[in-house]
Amino acid sequence: MKRTSLFTRYPTTVWVRLFGELVTQLSLSMITPFLILYLNEQAGSSVPLTMLVIGLQPASEIALTLIAGGVTDRYGRKSVMLVALGLQALAMLGMAFAHSLAAFAILYMINGAGRSLFIPAARALLADTVPHKLQSEAFALLNTASYIGAAAGPLVGVLIYQSDPSLAFQLTAFSLVLYAACVWWKIPASAPEVSSSARTPSPAAAGDLPAPAARHTIRPALHLMLLAMPISLFYAQTETNLQLHLKNTFTDYLELLAMLASTKAAASIFLEFWLVKWTQRVSPRILITGSYVCFAAVSAAYAQSDSAAVLLAIQLVLILGESVGLNHLLTLVARIAPPSMRGRYFAITGLHWDISRAAGPYLGSLVLLHFGGAWLFGASAVLLLIGALAQYLYLQRMEKASPSLREGSSM
Repeated sequence: MKRTSLFTRYPTTVWVRLFGELVTQLSLSMITPFLILYLNEQAGSSVPLTMLVIGLQPASEIALTLIAGGVTDRYGRKSVMLVALGLQALAMLGMAFAHSLAAFAILYMINGAGRSLFIPAARALLADTVPHKLQSEAFALLNTASYIGAAAGPLVGVLIYQSDPSLAFQLTAFSLVLYAACVWWKIPASAPEVSSSARTPSPAAAGDLPAPAARHTIRPALHLMLLAMPISLFYAQTETNLQLHLKNTFTDYLELLAMLASTKAAASIFLEFWLVKWTQRVSPRILITGSYVCFAAVSAAYAQSDSAAVLLAIQLVLILGESVGLNHLLTLVARIAPPSMRGRYFAITGLHWDISRAAGPYLGSLVLLHFGGAWLFGASAVLLLIGALAQYLYLQRMEKASPSLREGSSM
Protein backbone atom coordinates (compact mmCIF):
# COMPACT_ATOMS: atom_id res chain seq x y z
CA MET A 1 0.00 0.00 0.00
CA LYS A 2 1.38 3.43 -0.94
CA ARG A 3 2.03 5.88 1.83
CA THR A 4 -0.40 8.43 0.44
CA SER A 5 -3.22 5.90 0.17
CA LEU A 6 -2.53 4.68 3.70
CA PHE A 7 -2.94 8.14 5.21
CA THR A 8 -6.02 8.96 3.16
CA ARG A 9 -7.65 5.58 3.81
CA TYR A 10 -8.62 6.52 7.38
CA PRO A 11 -9.98 9.80 8.80
CA THR A 12 -7.98 12.09 11.11
CA THR A 13 -9.75 10.58 14.11
CA VAL A 14 -7.94 7.29 13.59
CA TRP A 15 -4.50 8.92 13.37
CA VAL A 16 -5.08 10.93 16.54
CA ARG A 17 -6.14 7.75 18.33
CA LEU A 18 -3.11 5.91 16.95
CA PHE A 19 -0.70 8.53 18.25
CA GLY A 20 -2.44 8.68 21.63
CA GLU A 21 -2.47 4.91 22.06
CA LEU A 22 1.21 4.75 21.12
CA VAL A 23 2.50 7.31 23.63
CA THR A 24 0.23 6.29 26.51
CA GLN A 25 0.87 2.56 26.10
CA LEU A 26 4.62 3.16 25.96
CA SER A 27 4.52 4.66 29.44
CA LEU A 28 1.77 2.44 30.86
CA SER A 29 3.64 -0.69 29.83
CA MET A 30 6.49 0.37 32.09
CA ILE A 31 4.08 -0.06 35.01
CA THR A 32 1.70 -2.88 34.14
CA PRO A 33 3.97 -5.97 34.24
CA PHE A 34 5.25 -5.04 37.70
CA LEU A 35 2.25 -3.26 39.24
CA ILE A 36 1.08 -6.30 41.20
CA LEU A 37 4.56 -6.85 42.61
CA TYR A 38 4.82 -3.16 43.58
CA LEU A 39 1.45 -3.16 45.33
CA ASN A 40 2.20 -6.48 46.99
CA GLU A 41 5.24 -4.87 48.60
CA GLN A 42 3.13 -1.89 49.70
CA ALA A 43 0.54 -4.26 51.21
CA GLY A 44 3.12 -6.18 53.25
CA SER A 45 3.04 -9.18 50.87
CA SER A 46 -0.68 -9.79 51.49
CA VAL A 47 -1.97 -11.32 48.24
CA PRO A 48 -5.75 -10.93 48.98
CA LEU A 49 -5.27 -7.29 50.07
CA THR A 50 -3.28 -6.58 46.90
CA MET A 51 -6.04 -8.04 44.74
CA LEU A 52 -8.71 -6.08 46.61
CA VAL A 53 -6.91 -2.85 45.75
CA ILE A 54 -6.52 -3.95 42.13
CA GLY A 55 -10.26 -4.64 42.04
CA LEU A 56 -11.15 -1.10 43.12
CA GLN A 57 -10.44 0.46 39.70
CA PRO A 58 -12.78 -1.81 37.70
CA ALA A 59 -15.32 -1.60 40.54
CA SER A 60 -15.44 2.17 40.10
CA GLU A 61 -15.70 1.63 36.34
CA ILE A 62 -18.75 -0.62 36.80
CA ALA A 63 -20.52 2.14 38.72
CA LEU A 64 -19.88 4.69 35.98
CA THR A 65 -19.81 2.71 32.73
CA LEU A 66 -23.55 2.71 32.05
CA ILE A 67 -23.73 6.42 32.89
CA ALA A 68 -20.70 7.05 30.68
CA GLY A 69 -22.38 5.47 27.67
CA GLY A 70 -25.38 7.74 27.99
CA VAL A 71 -23.20 10.79 28.63
CA THR A 72 -21.14 10.29 25.47
CA ASP A 73 -24.31 9.80 23.40
CA ARG A 74 -25.76 13.01 24.81
CA TYR A 75 -22.82 15.41 25.13
CA GLY A 76 -20.52 14.25 22.33
CA ARG A 77 -17.35 12.24 22.11
CA LYS A 78 -14.66 14.93 22.29
CA SER A 79 -15.78 16.57 25.55
CA VAL A 80 -16.08 13.24 27.33
CA MET A 81 -12.68 12.07 26.07
CA LEU A 82 -10.97 15.26 27.31
CA VAL A 83 -12.50 14.97 30.79
CA ALA A 84 -11.58 11.28 30.92
CA LEU A 85 -7.95 11.85 29.94
CA GLY A 86 -7.67 14.65 32.50
CA LEU A 87 -8.92 12.40 35.30
CA GLN A 88 -6.47 9.67 34.36
CA ALA A 89 -3.55 12.10 34.18
CA LEU A 90 -4.33 13.49 37.65
CA ALA A 91 -4.63 9.99 39.08
CA MET A 92 -1.30 8.86 37.62
CA LEU A 93 0.47 11.99 38.86
CA GLY A 94 -0.95 11.38 42.33
CA MET A 95 0.23 7.75 42.28
CA ALA A 96 3.79 8.95 41.69
CA PHE A 97 3.74 10.63 45.11
CA ALA A 98 1.38 8.32 47.04
CA HIS A 99 2.99 6.82 50.14
CA SER A 100 0.14 4.71 51.50
CA LEU A 101 -1.93 1.86 50.16
CA ALA A 102 -5.14 3.79 50.99
CA ALA A 103 -4.06 6.81 48.91
CA PHE A 104 -3.06 4.54 46.07
CA ALA A 105 -6.46 2.82 46.23
CA ILE A 106 -8.35 6.15 45.97
CA LEU A 107 -6.24 7.30 43.04
CA TYR A 108 -6.72 3.93 41.38
CA MET A 109 -10.49 4.44 41.57
CA ILE A 110 -10.18 7.91 40.02
CA ASN A 111 -8.18 6.40 37.19
CA GLY A 112 -10.94 3.83 36.74
CA ALA A 113 -13.53 6.58 36.49
CA GLY A 114 -11.52 8.18 33.71
CA ARG A 115 -11.22 4.90 31.84
CA SER A 116 -14.94 4.21 32.11
CA LEU A 117 -15.64 7.56 30.46
CA PHE A 118 -12.94 7.32 27.81
CA ILE A 119 -13.41 3.85 26.33
CA PRO A 120 -17.06 4.01 25.16
CA ALA A 121 -16.60 7.58 23.91
CA ALA A 122 -13.47 6.70 21.93
CA ARG A 123 -15.01 3.57 20.41
CA ALA A 124 -18.23 5.37 19.52
CA LEU A 125 -16.20 8.14 17.86
CA LEU A 126 -14.45 5.56 15.71
CA ALA A 127 -17.77 3.93 14.77
CA ASP A 128 -19.18 7.37 13.89
CA THR A 129 -16.31 8.41 11.62
CA VAL A 130 -14.90 5.24 10.03
CA PRO A 131 -16.81 3.43 7.23
CA HIS A 132 -18.15 0.05 8.28
CA LYS A 133 -15.90 -1.96 5.97
CA LEU A 134 -12.78 -0.36 7.55
CA GLN A 135 -13.80 -0.59 11.21
CA SER A 136 -12.14 -3.95 11.94
CA GLU A 137 -8.93 -2.65 10.37
CA ALA A 138 -9.12 0.54 12.45
CA PHE A 139 -9.60 -1.37 15.71
CA ALA A 140 -6.65 -3.59 14.77
CA LEU A 141 -4.49 -0.57 13.94
CA LEU A 142 -5.21 0.91 17.37
CA ASN A 143 -4.15 -2.33 19.03
CA THR A 144 -1.02 -2.41 16.88
CA ALA A 145 -0.11 1.12 17.97
CA SER A 146 -0.63 0.09 21.59
CA TYR A 147 1.65 -2.89 21.16
CA ILE A 148 4.36 -0.81 19.50
CA GLY A 149 4.42 1.23 22.68
CA ALA A 150 4.22 -1.90 24.80
CA ALA A 151 7.14 -3.63 23.05
CA ALA A 152 9.84 -1.47 24.62
CA GLY A 153 8.03 -0.42 27.78
CA PRO A 154 8.42 -3.59 29.90
CA LEU A 155 12.16 -3.81 29.27
CA VAL A 156 12.61 -0.20 30.39
CA GLY A 157 10.17 -0.87 33.21
CA VAL A 158 12.50 -3.48 34.72
CA LEU A 159 15.11 -0.78 35.28
CA ILE A 160 12.55 1.75 36.57
CA TYR A 161 10.97 -0.79 38.94
CA GLN A 162 14.36 -1.62 40.42
CA SER A 163 15.34 2.04 40.87
CA ASP A 164 12.41 4.52 41.09
CA PRO A 165 8.89 3.18 40.30
CA SER A 166 7.34 6.65 40.70
CA LEU A 167 9.04 7.83 37.50
CA ALA A 168 6.85 5.49 35.44
CA PHE A 169 3.70 7.09 36.88
CA GLN A 170 5.01 10.58 36.08
CA LEU A 171 5.78 9.62 32.49
CA THR A 172 2.30 8.13 32.12
CA ALA A 173 0.68 11.34 33.41
CA PHE A 174 2.66 13.37 30.87
CA SER A 175 1.65 11.05 28.01
CA LEU A 176 -2.03 11.36 28.94
CA VAL A 177 -1.79 15.17 28.91
CA LEU A 178 -0.13 15.01 25.49
CA TYR A 179 -2.92 12.73 24.23
CA ALA A 180 -5.56 15.18 25.53
CA ALA A 181 -3.83 18.06 23.73
CA CYS A 182 -3.99 16.17 20.43
CA VAL A 183 -7.69 15.35 20.94
CA TRP A 184 -8.44 19.02 21.69
CA TRP A 185 -6.45 20.22 18.67
CA LYS A 186 -7.42 17.77 15.92
CA ILE A 187 -10.83 16.25 16.73
CA PRO A 188 -13.87 18.49 16.13
CA ALA A 189 -16.60 18.59 18.75
CA SER A 190 -19.64 16.58 17.70
CA ALA A 191 -22.41 14.33 18.93
CA PRO A 192 -23.64 11.43 16.83
CA GLU A 193 -26.93 13.13 16.08
CA VAL A 194 -25.25 16.19 14.53
CA SER A 195 -21.91 14.81 13.34
CA SER A 196 -21.39 15.24 9.64
CA SER A 197 -19.37 12.03 9.63
CA ALA A 198 -21.92 9.89 11.35
CA ARG A 199 -23.61 7.68 8.84
CA THR A 200 -27.36 7.31 8.92
CA PRO A 201 -28.20 3.76 7.89
CA SER A 202 -29.72 3.50 4.47
CA PRO A 203 -32.68 1.15 3.92
CA ALA A 204 -30.22 -1.47 2.72
CA ALA A 205 -27.91 -0.96 5.68
CA ALA A 206 -30.81 -1.15 8.12
CA GLY A 207 -31.24 -4.75 7.09
CA ASP A 208 -27.82 -5.45 8.63
CA LEU A 209 -29.27 -4.86 12.09
CA PRO A 210 -30.86 -7.69 14.02
CA ALA A 211 -34.48 -7.03 14.90
CA PRO A 212 -33.81 -6.27 18.61
CA ALA A 213 -31.25 -3.57 17.77
CA ALA A 214 -33.62 -2.02 15.23
CA ARG A 215 -36.14 -1.62 18.08
CA HIS A 216 -33.53 0.30 20.09
CA THR A 217 -33.25 -2.28 22.83
CA ILE A 218 -30.03 -2.98 24.69
CA ARG A 219 -30.75 -6.71 24.95
CA PRO A 220 -28.15 -7.78 22.32
CA ALA A 221 -25.50 -5.73 24.10
CA LEU A 222 -26.33 -7.39 27.42
CA HIS A 223 -26.14 -10.87 25.88
CA LEU A 224 -22.76 -10.19 24.27
CA MET A 225 -21.46 -8.75 27.54
CA LEU A 226 -22.47 -11.77 29.62
CA LEU A 227 -21.17 -14.29 27.10
CA ALA A 228 -17.79 -12.55 26.94
CA MET A 229 -17.22 -12.96 30.69
CA PRO A 230 -14.98 -16.07 30.36
CA ILE A 231 -12.56 -14.08 28.19
CA SER A 232 -12.28 -11.16 30.58
CA LEU A 233 -11.99 -13.50 33.59
CA PHE A 234 -9.05 -15.15 31.84
CA TYR A 235 -7.44 -11.77 31.18
CA ALA A 236 -8.05 -10.72 34.79
CA GLN A 237 -5.88 -13.66 35.88
CA THR A 238 -3.15 -13.05 33.29
CA GLU A 239 -2.88 -9.41 34.36
CA THR A 240 -2.61 -10.18 38.09
CA ASN A 241 -2.30 -13.71 39.46
CA LEU A 242 -0.15 -14.91 36.56
CA GLN A 243 2.63 -12.70 37.88
CA LEU A 244 2.48 -14.42 41.27
CA HIS A 245 2.12 -17.85 39.65
CA LEU A 246 5.27 -17.29 37.60
CA LYS A 247 7.07 -15.95 40.68
CA ASN A 248 6.39 -19.29 42.37
CA THR A 249 7.49 -21.26 39.29
CA PHE A 250 10.50 -19.45 37.83
CA THR A 251 13.60 -18.03 39.48
CA ASP A 252 14.06 -15.28 36.86
CA TYR A 253 10.38 -14.33 36.86
CA LEU A 254 10.96 -10.57 36.38
CA GLU A 255 12.85 -11.13 33.15
CA LEU A 256 10.27 -13.69 32.01
CA LEU A 257 7.40 -11.26 32.65
CA ALA A 258 9.16 -8.61 30.58
CA MET A 259 9.91 -11.11 27.79
CA LEU A 260 6.30 -12.34 27.68
CA ALA A 261 4.96 -8.80 27.44
CA SER A 262 7.51 -7.80 24.79
CA THR A 263 7.02 -10.99 22.75
CA LYS A 264 3.27 -10.49 22.72
CA ALA A 265 3.71 -6.86 21.72
CA ALA A 266 6.16 -7.67 18.92
CA ALA A 267 3.94 -10.45 17.53
CA SER A 268 0.93 -8.12 17.59
CA ILE A 269 2.80 -5.42 15.71
CA PHE A 270 3.61 -7.75 12.82
CA LEU A 271 0.54 -10.00 12.80
CA GLU A 272 -2.61 -8.44 14.23
CA PHE A 273 -3.54 -6.01 11.46
CA TRP A 274 -2.99 -8.61 8.74
CA LEU A 275 -4.85 -11.34 10.62
CA VAL A 276 -7.86 -9.02 10.91
CA LYS A 277 -7.63 -7.97 7.28
CA TRP A 278 -7.35 -11.58 6.02
CA THR A 279 -10.34 -12.76 8.06
CA GLN A 280 -12.79 -9.95 7.31
CA ARG A 281 -14.93 -12.13 5.04
CA VAL A 282 -15.25 -14.93 7.60
CA SER A 283 -18.42 -15.18 9.69
CA PRO A 284 -18.12 -13.34 13.04
CA ARG A 285 -19.59 -16.44 14.70
CA ILE A 286 -16.59 -18.53 13.62
CA LEU A 287 -14.02 -15.87 14.45
CA ILE A 288 -15.37 -14.88 17.84
CA THR A 289 -16.02 -18.40 19.14
CA GLY A 290 -12.68 -19.57 17.72
CA SER A 291 -10.94 -16.98 19.87
CA TYR A 292 -12.32 -18.67 23.01
CA VAL A 293 -10.57 -21.88 21.97
CA CYS A 294 -7.29 -19.98 21.47
CA PHE A 295 -7.56 -18.43 24.92
CA ALA A 296 -8.35 -21.83 26.45
CA ALA A 297 -5.18 -23.27 24.90
CA VAL A 298 -3.12 -20.40 26.33
CA SER A 299 -4.67 -20.81 29.78
CA ALA A 300 -3.91 -24.54 29.73
CA ALA A 301 -0.28 -23.77 28.86
CA TYR A 302 -0.03 -21.33 31.76
CA ALA A 303 -1.43 -24.04 34.03
CA GLN A 304 0.90 -26.86 33.05
CA SER A 305 4.07 -25.52 31.48
CA ASP A 306 7.28 -24.92 33.40
CA SER A 307 9.19 -24.04 30.22
CA ALA A 308 9.88 -20.41 29.39
CA ALA A 309 10.20 -21.32 25.70
CA VAL A 310 6.70 -22.82 25.63
CA LEU A 311 5.21 -19.79 27.39
CA LEU A 312 6.89 -17.47 24.89
CA ALA A 313 5.65 -19.53 21.92
CA ILE A 314 2.07 -19.66 23.24
CA GLN A 315 1.93 -15.87 22.96
CA LEU A 316 1.38 -16.41 19.22
CA VAL A 317 -1.82 -18.31 19.97
CA LEU A 318 -2.88 -15.51 22.32
CA ILE A 319 -2.38 -12.97 19.52
CA LEU A 320 -4.41 -15.13 17.15
CA GLY A 321 -7.32 -15.17 19.61
CA GLU A 322 -7.15 -11.43 20.20
CA SER A 323 -6.90 -10.58 16.52
CA VAL A 324 -9.65 -12.76 15.09
CA GLY A 325 -11.97 -12.49 18.09
CA LEU A 326 -11.80 -9.24 20.00
CA ASN A 327 -11.47 -6.88 17.03
CA HIS A 328 -14.33 -8.51 15.15
CA LEU A 329 -16.44 -8.47 18.31
CA LEU A 330 -16.02 -4.68 18.51
CA THR A 331 -16.97 -4.40 14.84
CA LEU A 332 -20.05 -6.55 15.46
CA VAL A 333 -21.11 -4.21 18.26
CA ALA A 334 -20.70 -1.19 15.97
CA ARG A 335 -22.73 -3.02 13.33
CA ILE A 336 -25.73 -3.89 15.51
CA ALA A 337 -25.86 -0.66 17.55
CA PRO A 338 -28.27 2.10 16.51
CA PRO A 339 -26.20 5.24 15.72
CA SER A 340 -27.80 7.22 18.55
CA MET A 341 -26.96 4.46 21.07
CA ARG A 342 -23.40 3.55 20.11
CA GLY A 343 -21.95 4.96 23.32
CA ARG A 344 -24.32 2.87 25.42
CA TYR A 345 -23.76 -0.27 23.34
CA PHE A 346 -19.98 -0.03 23.68
CA ALA A 347 -20.33 0.77 27.38
CA ILE A 348 -22.59 -2.21 28.07
CA THR A 349 -20.66 -4.75 26.01
CA GLY A 350 -17.40 -3.59 27.58
CA LEU A 351 -18.79 -3.91 31.10
CA HIS A 352 -17.64 -7.54 31.35
CA TRP A 353 -14.03 -6.32 31.52
CA ASP A 354 -14.83 -4.19 34.57
CA ILE A 355 -16.80 -6.94 36.33
CA SER A 356 -14.07 -9.51 35.78
CA ARG A 357 -11.27 -7.18 36.76
CA ALA A 358 -13.14 -6.17 39.92
CA ALA A 359 -13.89 -9.67 41.22
CA GLY A 360 -11.55 -11.90 39.22
CA PRO A 361 -8.17 -11.02 40.78
CA TYR A 362 -9.39 -11.51 44.36
CA LEU A 363 -11.27 -14.74 43.64
CA GLY A 364 -8.35 -16.00 41.59
CA SER A 365 -5.94 -15.22 44.42
CA LEU A 366 -7.96 -17.44 46.76
CA VAL A 367 -7.72 -20.33 44.28
CA LEU A 368 -4.01 -19.61 43.82
CA LEU A 369 -3.32 -19.67 47.54
CA HIS A 370 -5.35 -22.81 48.31
CA PHE A 371 -4.89 -24.91 45.17
CA GLY A 372 -2.07 -23.36 43.14
CA GLY A 373 -1.71 -21.71 39.77
CA ALA A 374 -2.24 -24.92 37.80
CA TRP A 375 -5.77 -25.25 39.20
CA LEU A 376 -6.52 -21.58 38.60
CA PHE A 377 -5.56 -21.53 34.93
CA GLY A 378 -6.89 -25.03 34.30
CA ALA A 379 -10.32 -23.93 35.55
CA SER A 380 -10.08 -20.83 33.38
CA ALA A 381 -9.45 -23.03 30.31
CA VAL A 382 -12.55 -25.12 31.03
CA LEU A 383 -14.67 -22.00 31.52
CA LEU A 384 -13.48 -20.64 28.18
CA LEU A 385 -14.50 -23.80 26.35
CA ILE A 386 -17.97 -23.64 27.92
CA GLY A 387 -18.17 -19.97 26.92
CA ALA A 388 -17.19 -20.83 23.35
CA LEU A 389 -20.16 -23.17 23.00
CA ALA A 390 -22.60 -20.68 24.55
CA GLN A 391 -21.36 -17.82 22.34
CA TYR A 392 -21.53 -19.99 19.21
CA LEU A 393 -25.18 -20.86 19.87
CA TYR A 394 -26.14 -17.25 20.59
CA LEU A 395 -24.46 -15.86 17.47
CA GLN A 396 -26.09 -18.62 15.44
CA ARG A 397 -29.50 -17.39 16.65
CA MET A 398 -28.49 -13.81 15.85
CA GLU A 399 -27.57 -14.84 12.29
CA LYS A 400 -30.99 -16.43 11.83
CA ALA A 401 -32.60 -13.11 12.82
CA SER A 402 -30.28 -11.20 10.48
CA PRO A 403 -28.78 -13.41 7.72
CA SER A 404 -26.43 -10.62 6.56
CA LEU A 405 -24.40 -11.14 9.74
CA ARG A 406 -23.20 -14.47 8.38
CA GLU A 407 -20.88 -12.55 6.09
CA GLY A 408 -17.72 -10.96 7.36
CA SER A 409 -17.26 -7.34 8.29
CA SER A 410 -15.98 -6.33 4.84
CA MET A 411 -19.30 -7.12 3.20
